[in-house]
Amino acid sequence: METLQEQKSLRDSLFQASCQVLGKEGTKFLFKLYDLTRFDLFGKPKGAIGSIDVTNRCNLRCRHCYFFAHDYEGERELSDEEWLMKFEELKKEGFPFYQCSWIGGEPLLRQGLIEQGMRYFRSNLVTTNGMMELPSWPDVNFYISIDGPREMHESMRGRGSYDRVVRNAVRPDLKVLLSMVITRENYQGIESFVDEWRERGGTRGVLFQFYTPVKGLDNDELWPGWELRDKVIDSLLKLKERHGDFIFLPPEVFEMMRSDRCQEITLNCLFRQISFCFDPQGRVKKPCMMGPMADCTRCGCVLPFHLKVLEDKRLVLRELFMALRRSFGKRALG
Repeated sequence: METLQEQKSLRDSLFQASCQVLGKEGTKFLFKLYDLTRFDLFGKPKGAIGSIDVTNRCNLRCRHCYFFAHDYEGERELSDEEWLMKFEELKKEGFPFYQCSWIGGEPLLRQGLIEQGMRYFRSNLVTTNGMMELPSWPDVNFYISIDGPREMHESMRGRGSYDRVVRNAVRPDLKVLLSMVITRENYQGIESFVDEWRERGGTRGVLFQFYTPVKGLDNDELWPGWELRDKVIDSLLKLKERHGDFIFLPPEVFEMMRSDRCQEITLNCLFRQISFCFDPQGRVKKPCMMGPMADCTRCGCVLPFHLKVLEDKRLVLRELFMALRRSFGKRALG
């Protein structure tokens, strides 16, 4: 059996050979895609994917945000040095360091920490509210939270916030995806929102999730309810037919979120079973990044459903093909 050093040496040799054919960036993309697909095809180990709340702080206070259901008042965040020490300890324990979502609070308030911490992981994702200019991290996937057209977005996040998102989100040089949480208040704006951003360009597409009720926030009226949720899913599937890959995720994920299927999936949540989640103090956060106040019986997070869909290996291969087509099609146009 090959040693880890021999595996690394072989990988380095293949990387150098591939660079001569595809260039460095194309090779990096292929190797990362291989790592991600290998886990999807053969099973993710425990701790393979998850999230880190890098800060208690945020430059907004959105009405529907689950984060502040937990009172972090007076609790000190781990320093950069303390987080790096934690990563080194995890490395000694054999932690997989596969995929990390850097969240908060507003994670871009601690860009220095993320820049150091993301070197430990094969794949990195930053979820931001779009109020700050995005750092030039070409290997990072940025998810920018946006709540529909201008009026609906600003009813959640405050006046002036929409234009700042527009200024910061349109970055064709980066991997930017828009993330919309659907509520009872904004579902009617979905179509115009997609049309607007598709025409604007500069982003890779839109990811949709549903609002998850959280105890202590007194926002239960935002939950769309099962009947409306199913109708919205019908609309999303029609938009998917029209806009294709711009509506991120395969249609099978939306089908999994229907009222007659979703609760069995969230009851046996695959994300909860394999993920790691740390709060700003470096403590394990359960059952997931939303914390113990979230109502899992009405979960609208896309992760449990996407992971369930990826149990079908044919869909994994299909997504791999689509990722290759998007990447190399973009390079050919460039």
